[in-house]
Amino acid sequence: MSDDATAQSTSGKVPVYASVMVCVGLWGLVLAALNMFGMIHPTYHVSWGGLLTFEATNAAFGEAKDGFHFEVLGDTIFMAGCAALIAFGSKTINQQQPVADWFRGLVINDTWTALNDTSVAGGQRTMAAWCLLLGLAFYLYFGIAHKGWIDVGVYSVTIALMAAGVALNHASRAPPGDENID
Repeated sequence: MSDDATAQSTSGKVPVYASVMVCVGLWGLVLAALNMFGMIHPTYHVSWGGLLTFEATNAAFGEAKDGFHFEVLGDTIFMAGCAALIAFGSKTINQQQPVADWFRGLVINDTWTALNDTSVAGGQRTMAAWCLLLGLAFYLYFGIAHKGWIDVGVYSVTIALMAAGVALNHASRAPPGDENID
């Protein structure tokens, strides 16, 4: 591949679905590890087969297990699915830019600098950054402090904050419209 072709392929924008695939895959692997070590919930162990089939195949929530617990079929299939999401998403990302640059861009970008500086893109991006940070902090706090990694209430608060952050972030990047709203 020529240098011009390489420059063109790395200058493109990463598709949103690829980023979502990698993030969901990583999140799933972390949940699988927490589940195997009995740290996903204070009172029970999760059966991924039962959870993802809405208990059509088996019960989603089993009895509490002391120590390490690994369900060969359910945990293996779930972790393989998460690894496949990461692989396919990373492959798509790598077609546009190196995956390391993509990971770096999640932390070093103009959204996080707006946390304390409204001049970056106005109040919308500042509110977006705070919603994203609070959503992530809320989920991590309840996961660590209360083993609430799969609690529906924790998810609902986290998703509301994260969705508002993503929406405000995208709205702050929209080009200005016409003055006349007719």
